[in-house]
Amino acid sequence: MGRLFVRQGLLFILLISKALPALALPLDPNRLASELKMTPQTVRVKLSGLGRIMTVRGTDLGLSLAKKPELGNVRADEWIIDCKKSEIYQPVTGKSRKIPRSGILLESLSGILSVNEKRFREQIVVYPKELLSPYDESVRTNPQCLVVNHINLERYLESVVNGEFNSQWAETAVEAQIIAARTYALYQMNEMRKDHGRVFDVESTEKDQVYLGLDRADNKASELVAKTRGLIMSPKGSVKITPIKAFYHASCGGITSLPEAVWGTHFAGFTHRALCPFCAHSPSYSWDVRFSFHEIEQRIAHGLSVDTNNRKAWPKAYLDNPGRWVLSEVSQRADKNSSDARISDIVFDFTDRDDFDRHIKIRMNANIVRNWLDPVKVKSTLFTIATLGRSIQFNGKGSGHGVGMCQWGAKRMGEKGYTLAQILTHYYPGVKIARIWK
Repeated sequence: MGRLFVRQGLLFILLISKALPALALPLDPNRLASELKMTPQTVRVKLSGLGRIMTVRGTDLGLSLAKKPELGNVRADEWIIDCKKSEIYQPVTGKSRKIPRSGILLESLSGILSVNEKRFREQIVVYPKELLSPYDESVRTNPQCLVVNHINLERYLESVVNGEFNSQWAETAVEAQIIAARTYALYQMNEMRKDHGRVFDVESTEKDQVYLGLDRADNKASELVAKTRGLIMSPKGSVKITPIKAFYHASCGGITSLPEAVWGTHFAGFTHRALCPFCAHSPSYSWDVRFSFHEIEQRIAHGLSVDTNNRKAWPKAYLDNPGRWVLSEVSQRADKNSSDARISDIVFDFTDRDDFDRHIKIRMNANIVRNWLDPVKVKSTLFTIATLGRSIQFNGKGSGHGVGMCQWGAKRMGEKGYTLAQILTHYYPGVKIARIWK
């Protein structure tokens, strides 16, 4: 309780910070900040879930302007950031300042700093919430800041190991997954930097790769990352070493899918689907879930309110008056041009409450429907559906999009003695393994 009281006190101070003197940068121009790290091995990770009020701590924690570190910095062991106001506050001096659009760079002398007690290595850059981005609509409405960790890719991978899989699995399986994660991150780094206005390469969630900072790294993860240092997958037959977009997922349910079947786009390295008898013992190999028609209507309403891109595909008649329409049927569609067993689309049939002869049929991508309903419960699009009264039963296999490496399958392959090369070429049949740096 005492700790909470202290935080509340700091929050109170922060809320009245407009009355405090402004923090000028630098206080000591002779103590220079290090430059913002942007080497070929630096990955920029957008951090999530840190909240509106952030307490940043570290040994001799330096704060400088991200774009002009040569101006010097202010040093303290603690800073407090109010993301809603886009202000940073120094408790010791009682001074505050606005966070510029170009960002504030924070770096500890020890190389480790904490943000709301979550530890990260190297550098943190904080951008104001007002930083408008065409890539992230939530930046405009979310009271959280845009927080980016600049970190060496190899160190980043040490934390990804236990965020995405488990360092205690069979070594060859973990090594294969580290190579896939390195390849994916490097592909994203190359692609995202084509847009000079973008300030991050990957997100710290399932949207890219789960990264939870230093607290999820352990000695075994560090050892296996070092063992595979610089190894990536590149298209087979390519003279130049270029990373593929190495998608992976939890469990394929017995057979993988291709990028074009899931997203409508071809990616190098994926020449055919892979049969996978190895994930049969995964927790999500088979599953089922039931939704009532009313629950589906509610989840559709929520999806339409937050997913503005996919809202555009819905007819105006429905959007103008959703309450007029009642869900009467749900059916599935497979892609006739694909041998993939996964469902490509879901069709919703709505009936006009005032005229039962009037219907609207809306066809949606099954992956979008899965995300709208609940991706934790509807684990994949490898399912069949059945109507049971006024409810829909999903019976499915696997977890995730099904493209690339099946993590539970790779785990079992490692246990059975397969090499990392055999694991990778099984799930990515069109690749070679190459070292991009030592």
